[in-house]
Amino acid sequence: MIRSLFACTVFVLGANAQDPIAPDKPASTVEVPTFANPTCPIMGKKVSMPLFIDTELGRFYVCCKPCYKKIAADLQAAHKTAYPVVQEVKNDVCPVSGEPIADGAMAITLQGYSFRLCCSGCVEHARTHSQVTLTKLTRKVKDLGNETCPVSGKPVTPSAFALVGDTIVHLSSPLLVDDVKLDPAAVLEKAKAIAKAQPPKPPHEHKKPAEKTPPAPGKQEGGK
Repeated sequence: MIRSLFACTVFVLGANAQDPIAPDKPASTVEVPTFANPTCPIMGKKVSMPLFIDTELGRFYVCCKPCYKKIAADLQAAHKTAYPVVQEVKNDVCPVSGEPIADGAMAITLQGYSFRLCCSGCVEHARTHSQVTLTKLTRKVKDLGNETCPVSGKPVTPSAFALVGDTIVHLSSPLLVDDVKLDPAAVLEKAKAIAKAQPPKPPHEHKKPAEKTPPAPGKQEGGK
């Protein structure tokens, strides 16, 4: 049974919510997909793209830094304002694990997209890496999964990445995207080498949602 983590009005799309699947792009193409709200959910003004806050409901772009605290104070209200229409994506593959969607799937909403994960164990990763998750959900891409940045040599940071052609290359900082653009083919090859040298990941284990503990005999929930 699918459990919804965030309830709101939705309308249904096909497997790709934002853009139709594009053909493979040459490796020389470098971009960072964004799923931005056009106006600040607090002030109603046009957002400044360098200003955003990452939350459990995804990324919120704002007009000024004082809006960060107000968004964090009421995430659901901010999400409803920033993303008033939620698009339901009927994905049949989990954008986190790559596993098929089956029994035990979890429904989650990020930045105006409602979709499913294969199990509760993928929820935290989807939220922490929201921009990568949405890119994999809405684009036909390959994720190298490199844990070391091919530019700086440092550990990668969640949601810091560049899409080189149709391949996700993880970075240690979003500020390094311009470095990737200088020689995308070389960066891509280095990232592939890093990913290949990493120890293989263990098979994905599906986690079930935590079950509510029943009340002790003789007691009722909600009673005094």
